[in-house]
Amino acid sequence: MSQDDQQGRVDELATEWSTPLRRTGHVRVRFATESQRDLYRRAGRKAGRILGRPVRTVVTGDQVHVMLDDWMDNPLERQVEDPRTRKAIDAAFAHAANEPEPPIASVTELRPQRPCAD
Repeated sequence: MSQDDQQGRVDELATEWSTPLRRTGHVRVRFATESQRDLYRRAGRKAGRILGRPVRTVVTGDQVHVMLDDWMDNPLERQVEDPRTRKAIDAAFAHAANEPEPPIASVTELRPQRPCAD
């Protein structure tokens, strides 16, 4: 892969990873070669620059983990970690991508309507 091709791939991955990093603070990807590992680490650092946030890349086994160092410093990010909020966000993303929406729970009234005995 040429230098220009590699840089293009780094830019492409960094742009792609910006959304999940903003959403969850973390991206994990498997690699097969050392050059692929280095490419993923560079892409993770570039994603951090795109977001204007500090990023840490860690290699564990055959995986590169890209993490926002300041994740959850912001109250909105702490709220995103709430499972109910995450489920609502996932449903919104699925709807926006024209994917089938996950089932929505129905609401049961605490006091069901009873027929009037007029």
